[in-house]
Amino acid sequence: VQTSRRQAAFMLSALREIREDSRELKKKRQEGEAGQDKGTILGPLLGPAIKFDKGPTPPIPDGFEVPDNLEFVGLEVDLPVGFKRLRWAMLSKDSQFVKDAIFAAQAKYENITFNEWSKHGDIIGSSDLPDGLVEDDVVGAELETSYLMPKSAFVKANTAYETNTITAYNDYCFCIKKRTLTPEVPYGSTFVAWTQLVIVNTGNDTCRMVCSTEAEFPNGPPMISRQIQSGMRAGTALLFVLIGETICKYADEFP
Repeated sequence: VQTSRRQAAFMLSALREIREDSRELKKKRQEGEAGQDKGTILGPLLGPAIKFDKGPTPPIPDGFEVPDNLEFVGLEVDLPVGFKRLRWAMLSKDSQFVKDAIFAAQAKYENITFNEWSKHGDIIGSSDLPDGLVEDDVVGAELETSYLMPKSAFVKANTAYETNTITAYNDYCFCIKKRTLTPEVPYGSTFVAWTQLVIVNTGNDTCRMVCSTEAEFPNGPPMISRQIQSGMRAGTALLFVLIGETICKYADEFP
């Protein structure tokens, strides 16, 4: 597990250097490094370790296939945290990890709102399902979120509206597919940003995360569609790395 932590940290650090190759982004990163020490950790937001996660990789459920990645893979990394522990942190209504640790503390989002899951909200993210409920019953659950993203060198501060859908949910893999609308940015009404996080249980308190993205132009691509796709890929890749870094940091502080 310690080796996995070092490998994940090295990969995420390298990816951040590659992604943030502009002078403006490097300046922002340097300014933020002072706040990215242990002092920014808000507490054990990943939740407690779960005994199940110490075991080997579970078998793939009969008939199950890991969801295909979207068009562009922005990050693929091994994480030093148990599968069910991370599933609770990412999905449970009782978890503040995504809202507080990732969105607010690291991404610097404001005016963050999280609605409730459209079904089975009381059990999504739990270690075990209650009698009478099967894993496939959770698939299709949706959660609406919104947040104000900070201004960048290219666009003013703007609100994103996100629909999160669980497209896979079992003890081997879970997948969150996000549909994001940003109507306040230039040409924002012409495209939909799709992102997807696939988490696979690799056993021994580790899991693998693959993050991908894809642009959709419901009414056909505008003349600047390539620039929109390029900006979307760059922006989501930075967010994916931020998610990975935050998970690793909390897992290291609270093993």
